[in-house]
Parts: sequence; C-alpha cells; structure tokens
Amino acid sequence: MKPELPDIEQFERIVFQKKNTLDLLLSFSLKLLQARHVGLLLGTNKTYLKFLAPEKWDRGVMHKFDGRGISGFILKYFGTTVVKKKGLSPVMLYRDNQFGEKKESDGIISFVLRSYREFYEKGLKILIIDQIQDGLKGNEEASVFSLQSYDGKSFKRLPGLRVNTAIVRQFNAKNFVSAYIPDYGAIVFNTIDEDLLLSEEEKFVNEEQLTKRLNILISAIEMASIAHIGSAKGRQAAHIIWRKEKNLRKTALELKKKEIQLNAQKEYLKAVGAVDERQLNMEAVNINDGVYAFIDMVGSATVRKKFQPRDYFFILNLCHQIAADNANRYACRVDNFIGDSVFLVNASPFDRPDACFLTGRHERAMLMIFTLASIFNEIHLLKSGMHEMDKEGRVKELMDAAKVSLGFRAGMEIGSAMIGPLGSQKRKIVTAIGKAVNNASRLESTGINEEIHISEDIMALIKDASITIDTKIIWKILFGSDLINKRIHPGGVNFIDCYKRVFDMKEDVFYERKNIAYKEFSKDISFMIKCIPDSKGL
Repeated sequence: MKPELPDIEQFERIVFQKKNTLDLLLSFSLKLLQARHVGLLLGTNKTYLKFLAPEKWDRGVMHKFDGRGISGFILKYFGTTVVKKKGLSPVMLYRDNQFGEKKESDGIISFVLRSYREFYEKGLKILIIDQIQDGLKGNEEASVFSLQSYDGKSFKRLPGLRVNTAIVRQFNAKNFVSAYIPDYGAIVFNTIDEDLLLSEEEKFVNEEQLTKRLNILISAIEMASIAHIGSAKGRQAAHIIWRKEKNLRKTALELKKKEIQLNAQKEYLKAVGAVDERQLNMEAVNINDGVYAFIDMVGSATVRKKFQPRDYFFILNLCHQIAADNANRYACRVDNFIGDSVFLVNASPFDRPDACFLTGRHERAMLMIFTLASIFNEIHLLKSGMHEMDKEGRVKELMDAAKVSLGFRAGMEIGSAMIGPLGSQKRKIVTAIGKAVNNASRLESTGINEEIHISEDIMALIKDASITIDTKIIWKILFGSDLINKRIHPGGVNFIDCYKRVFDMKEDVFYERKNIAYKEFSKDISFMIKCIPDSKGL
C-alpha cells in the first residue's frame, strides 16, 4: 500500500560525506513522507547569520525548498524569492504590542523555533496539523488549528494554535508537519501523504506506518544537524563547539546530581523495607548472624485513649519516620511497621549486592544499637518540642494537654532466622522469621522505657568491640561526620567509649538484669543499654 521506506542506513553513510547536507535532508524527507513540498527555515536574527545560538533567534527565514512535480521544481529554484515577495518570509518569532512589550507571535513555525529547548530537554518533537482545510474560516487572516506532537514514543494532543492562513492558502495545504533542527532552524512539510494522517476517533488509522516514518525522520534530522555543523568555520565553529560543550557539562552535572539523589533514594527505600526484584524472587534462606530488634510504645493502649485518632496517628507517624530515618543512617532496615511497633533488621540478604566486603556480627550489632539509641534520642527531642520535624511543637502541646508521657522500649537479639519472600500472590514482603526474631520481641516486652534490652550473646559481642577501618560501614558513618573527634588511635576506638561520646553519656551505660520472664520466654541473665543521658531525663 505504502511506498517503500527510504534507506536510513544509506542516508547515514553518505550524509557526512555530502557537501550540501541540507539538500540531502530535503530530498530524503520529501520521499519519506511523500510530501507535496518540503522547506527549511533558518533560525536567525536581523544579521541573517547562520549558526547563531537559538536563544538569539528572533525570526525564521525560508532557506531552501524541494517538492514534487512542476510546482515543486519552481519552488526549489524560485521559492525563497516568491515567499519573500509575498511577505511570508521571514517569519517573526515575536511582535511588539501597543505598549512596546514583546509578545510571542502566532503560528506553528514561530512556535517550533521558539521551542528549541524541547529538543535538548525532552528529545526532538514533530508537530502535526491534519485536516487544515476544515479549519479555514472565510477570509480571516488567522485560524486556530488542532495540533498533535510526536516524541518518538507516542502522540499527544496539544492546545489549539493560531496559524497564518495566508501561508496555508498560498500552498493550498491539506496538512502540515514541522520539526526543529538543532543548531539550524526547522523543517516544514506541506501536505504529506494524507493516508498516513487518516484518523478515526482521534487515532491514526495507519499509526504503525506513520510512527515508523516519523522515527526515521527524527534520526535523519539528528544526523543532518550534526553533519551540517561541519560546514561552520572559524569563530562560528568555535562558538558551536563551546555551546555544545557547555550543554554537555551542564547535563553531566545534572545527571551526576540525579544519580546521587537516586542512590540516596534507593538506600532510603531499602531502609524502610523496599525490596528489589532479586530479593522478591529470592529463595528463603537460613541466616545465623542477623541482628533483629523491636521498638514498641510503652502503655500504648492507655496512650491511645488520651488522643483523638488523627492526633495519635500524627504522633505515631513522626515516631515511625524517625525510626526509618535512623535505620537508613545506620545501614539497618525497617522490616515492618506493626501498629505502634517497628521491626528492624540487619542481615546479609539486605546488604548491598555490590559490596566487596563482609559485615561481621559485632558490626551488625553496633549498627543496630546506634540505630535504636538514635531513635530514642530523637523521640526525646520530639517530646520536648525541639525536633526539626515538629518545629511548632505540636507533639509537646498534645502531650501536655492530654497529661500523658510518650515512651518507647526496645529489645534486640542476634542469631538464627529464616529470611524470604512472604505474603499473597499480589502482595509480598521479604521478612525474617525465627528464634532470634521471637527473642528480640520478648526482650522488648520485658524491657525498660528508653533503653535497649539485649541478650548475653549481644553483650559478649560488644563489650570489647572496637570501631576500626575493618568495620567499614560504621567507621564511615561515624568518622565521616562531626559526631566524634577525628583524632583517633590507629587501632580504632572502643565501641562503648564511642557510644558514650556520641550520645553524651557520662555514667555507665550497661547494667545486668536477672530472671526476666514473659509468657513462655525467660532469661536468667540479660543486659540493658541506657540511651538517654540522665541530665536529659530530668
């Protein structure tokens, strides 16, 4: 049905060899879209110079034409003279109103040349006006036409655009297609193959064939644009290279910033329980060195009764946000939010897949302790009306009005558990189940407000632990900040000393408990870690 597509690969082979690149683009595009006429507009200003920076353009000048038949032949050799005499060229991009203010001119050509940034920011677009004759009204100088854009992926309906009907009538146009040519101007088509733009219910009937040809046109324009720059000489060439260099540098910096933001976002999402496809499809595994912790509100049933639901959820969500932020800071993970409780994990299935080192049991324990202690200290600030997330002190006001205190306690354990995807077919999480998880929950239940309840196994790990360059994660977190003095002993710093300095603890922070029990759980010996300095608790 349709004429054979011109060979874009052959175009690529010869476009950089041809002296007159623009003539090649015209003849190739004419055949590609089976247009009646095709023209090139040079973006310039009153100097009429080529290769000006697009932001300096104030007009588009008809530069070259091509076409089919006798009219196309005449247009090719005399078209620029004809349109100039008839006042159709140059096309001014702006006009002055009665107050001397610069306004954007009507028309698709001026719109295309003004919208050059769209190419650099979003990719080259092609604009289409179909069924032009239906939009003509009497002898009016301008009419509003429906406009569609194509960006290499999909068509999009744009707001109506006022178009100079003199140009339409001069060329007896039935449809109109135009696209920006980087660093040059624009290409315009008068009446391409009408079958390509045949539509039903606002969809093109031959959309597949149309998109193929438009995609080839985009490729041809991109190649021709680069090839045309080769004809620039001297200062013009230097200016173009510098313009492109500036754009490349700007783009590189923006991409770097976005990469940093995306990586931070991925780390944060991981910290609050998000999983990637690899984890979601993982086989369940047994883990022996995972660290698990629960942090839960003390007396939550009583506390809930003191607040309106919206106020209670406001407070609880701030506390959960604090938990998530600190899990992210200390390379742990929120496994789940369970009502007013938070389940936190530090285990190998959630380590970075590109990490080239192993995280030891003692480092996992230290990271979790720092996470929990930081949560307690920030919640203490929240209750005192001094947290950044509640600058108006609303939480303190609500607590004072309800005459209630807000407290949390935590339990923490290390040991065996199974980790894997869990849930229904349509909603799964990756979670930990096992003895160590249960023990952490029971240690929390038998814990003390604003303290961490730990097992003997945890205590054995941390009592003589040190933060060194071998504990890479916690070393980077602490010594890459201003939390502690950077003049460190070459062998590192003792964990307990470091903990006391970070949280401004002067007193002993560890003490022993005996004979704790909760339901079927009991421990002859366990330990508590204080998290809030005595001076803060007064």
